[in-house]
Amino acid sequence: MQMFTSADLQRRTGDVQASATEAPVAITDYGKPRNVMLSVTEFARLKRAAGEGVPEELAARRRAFVRHVPDPLGYDVRDLGTAARQMADDALSGRTGEAVSAELAAVRARFGGVRS
Repeated sequence: MQMFTSADLQRRTGDVQASATEAPVAITDYGKPRNVMLSVTEFARLKRAAGEGVPEELAARRRAFVRHVPDPLGYDVRDLGTAARQMADDALSGRTGEAVSAELAAVRARFGGVRS
């Protein structure tokens, strides 16, 4: 566990917070551990593991934002579940064989000999 002094916490708040995001850190005072700082995700995990509730303001999840990039095969990937099922059906039936082969060739060209 990484240790920071209380003076570190005052002078290097950003560094301490960045470390606590990765793993819990101990804050020492006069050489003795006094507090532990951890990420909200880890705090919520520990509360759930202990069978305790997580305060609602901490349990709220941020919405994920995904930049929409048109699919080269023409699938509407805004609904990934539907798109994945359609892609699987099309692949199994062979309907998109030529387009998939072209995509694979582009990937191989870009990343150098990726094999399927």
